[in-house]
Amino acid sequence: MRPTPSHSTVTLHPFATAQGGCGLRAVLSGRIDHAALPGLTPLLRRAADAQALTLRVDLGRVEFLDSCGIGILLALRNAVLDRGGAIAFENHPPQIRRVLERSRIIALTAPPLSPDDCLALPAAA
Repeated sequence: MRPTPSHSTVTLHPFATAQGGCGLRAVLSGRIDHAALPGLTPLLRRAADAQALTLRVDLGRVEFLDSCGIGILLALRNAVLDRGGAIAFENHPPQIRRVLERSRIIALTAPPLSPDDCLALPAAA
């Protein structure tokens, strides 16, 4: 069994959108829980300050997600949508998808945006 990291990391990668804008791909890894908030705060601030941000959140390296982590992801989603942006959560590992499905968090399990799609996901969670 692989050891679970005791922390989370976020790496940001810019990408060009179909409309000639710039989006961000955020790759999350490790544990997304209460302890992850300090590491995710800069991303939350950037999302809250950006106008019409296109954000793709890659969950493929996330190993643990609890209710606090779900709250962090929903806060990120709401910050992006409130500013007229678009957000998609993609590459859900099976254990993370199960947590989200059991929690009935539809907004975090909806099909991801296509690389050229800049439409916001529906606001209902």
